[in-house]
Amino acid sequence: MSLRETLYPKVEPIANAIVSSLKAQGISPTQLTLAGAALSFLTGILYAKGYLFLGGIMLFVAGAADLLDGLLARTTGKTSSFGAFLDSVVDRYSDFFVFAGLATYFIRSGDIFWFFVTLGILLGSVVISYTKARAENFIKNCGVGIFGRSERILLLIAGTLVSPLLKFVLLVLLVGTHATAIQRILHTKKILAETSRD
Repeated sequence: MSLRETLYPKVEPIANAIVSSLKAQGISPTQLTLAGAALSFLTGILYAKGYLFLGGIMLFVAGAADLLDGLLARTTGKTSSFGAFLDSVVDRYSDFFVFAGLATYFIRSGDIFWFFVTLGILLGSVVISYTKARAENFIKNCGVGIFGRSERILLLIAGTLVSPLLKFVLLVLLVGTHATAIQRILHTKKILAETSRD
């Protein structure tokens, strides 16, 4: 079970109240998805300028928008395959904005090692997404792995709100993202092998 699935029941009443308010204001799921991307872009700018704490708060708000757009779509009856596709694509842009901002912060600080660590996390995030999308052309589901997007975002929020934890969090994210990509590769290999034997 993913962190998102674990945490969501605990915040469901709050989420439902927010979604009801958004629905009453006529905000669409697509608008909320794009607003989340805009907030992620602002997060990247804050990180690049060294405002890590403010960036962490902004990323929390952006993450909340990402959590709520699907619920808003279901509540308003506007779920669609294209909406799910768009949400996934926008998430990739959002990840780039956030980690590019953090990488810029390290370059400006002269921390070349941590610049490359951040780029490594960004690469791992892209490969996680790609392996799932590509694998699901051949198998039914490849959403396995210890570090889904929710886990990555929550860890980065914690690392930038409590800045002494940041570099430790980045190392965890570096290992975790690539470990998750490998998990998905091995999972796909296993399922395809089992299918070929049937």
